[in-house]
Amino acid sequence: MSQHSAPVGVDASAPTGSPAPLVVAQGLSKNYGAVRAVTDVGFSVFPGEVHALVGENGAGKSTVSKMLSGAVVPTSGSITVDGAELHGGGIARARTLGIACAYQEIALVPEWTVAENLALPETPPGRAFSPRRALHRAEQILDELGLPHIDPQARLGTLLLADRQLVEIARAIAAKPKLLILDEASSALTPPGVEWLFDRIREITATGSAVIYVSHRLQELQVIADRGTVLRDGGPAGSFVRGDWDEDELITMMAGRSTQKQFPPAPPLPADAPLALDVRGLRSQRLSDVTLQVRCGEILGIGGLQGHGQTELLRALFGAVPATAERWEVAGDPVGSLTPRRAVRVGIGYVPEDRKTEGLALELGVGENLFAPWLKLAGAGGSPQLRAERSWIDGVLSALSVRTRGPLEAAGALSGGNQQKLVFGRWIDRGRRVLILHDPTRGIDVRAKQEIYRAMMALAAEGVGIVWFSSEVEELVHMCHRIAVLYQGGVVRELEGTDITADAVVGAAVGMAANS
Repeated sequence: MSQHSAPVGVDASAPTGSPAPLVVAQGLSKNYGAVRAVTDVGFSVFPGEVHALVGENGAGKSTVSKMLSGAVVPTSGSITVDGAELHGGGIARARTLGIACAYQEIALVPEWTVAENLALPETPPGRAFSPRRALHRAEQILDELGLPHIDPQARLGTLLLADRQLVEIARAIAAKPKLLILDEASSALTPPGVEWLFDRIREITATGSAVIYVSHRLQELQVIADRGTVLRDGGPAGSFVRGDWDEDELITMMAGRSTQKQFPPAPPLPADAPLALDVRGLRSQRLSDVTLQVRCGEILGIGGLQGHGQTELLRALFGAVPATAERWEVAGDPVGSLTPRRAVRVGIGYVPEDRKTEGLALELGVGENLFAPWLKLAGAGGSPQLRAERSWIDGVLSALSVRTRGPLEAAGALSGGNQQKLVFGRWIDRGRRVLILHDPTRGIDVRAKQEIYRAMMALAAEGVGIVWFSSEVEELVHMCHRIAVLYQGGVVRELEGTDITADAVVGAAVGMAANS
């Protein structure tokens, strides 16, 4: 990374010799009652440019993206695209101006096929839907965009989250927009998926179209962003230009205080620490003879490329998919076959991949979501149970710095990062023996990541065994005692000590021999 030659935060000027801006946002503000979500945000985007929007969770990035896509009407301010003003009219009006958006919280229909979802924006009003035509068009889109592994006739909800995200992106790109908005669209993607996305972005900008790129992955911005706007607490905090910033300075601007990207070290692991989890010969539909042992206080990373069994493994360990094993013990106690209810009873916690569909009941309150696993076990008397647990609920919200108006606020009203903290926080101080984490920092900002990191280390220091899959290899390399890499449904290599490097993880993930 090159050293910056000018302070981050100076106005990011237009590219030298650039034509008139393609998109101009001026004075954008959005109020929800007394709550000011966005205040006086403005920037320009030029033809062929990738313009980043960055900031912490709750900084206003998604609200700005939704205003640009027509999904949200600004309280004040204006948006012009190629000289035409976006006046209400919603998403349909934005589409006529050449705007398309792919969201992190996927705006597709799980019960429909991939082909039916790709046809969503393309079937004109009053025209009968044709399954044959939709299938042909979907095959064409997936072929043109280099996604041959996605079955256009598969029901969307059966796909891995990363593939659902690719369908969401493909649908937006297929509209051939003048302005493509990618709102945390890479958050579910593994490195090969991100490379695929960057290739598509380069193709789009080469035609003169522009991209607004929203991401918490600052390393991605170094590669793909030409300029960027930093938001903090709903307002503009500064801007940056390619090559003229470093991560620590940008993080400080986002947070409004001096801070750095950092990974806390894993707590020391006693050589005689007993086993928290002992699974031998685990088999399921996509797993073959997996053996894992995790000691109390140990953080075991799970590495590997998408589709090689990581999702199946984590769900099997929580009893969410059928699996059998020659030996299966939690803290020395045989568990036999598991279900999620039984897993909770024997001391296992689980943070799923998709917080909105698997982790939370968005219409219920913050407190109810935190206490959800215990309400199910308690049966009747949920409200008295919640009142009795108020001190614990308040303690979790404080420990993870959850931004909420209180336990009664609907979980769906929180930002994505604060929702993720709820899914994680429900297992704090609940007597867990094993905690299974499926990419718990996906799509959240640096400060929220550090809060979850600290909570993980505190649990490990208390003797909880942690099984952690992350799509960010850097996290695993810096914070795990050991890493087990999966390939084609089995553990192909285990790494520990000085053998834990990013190259070793990636090499094992693509099937290279252990000693190559």
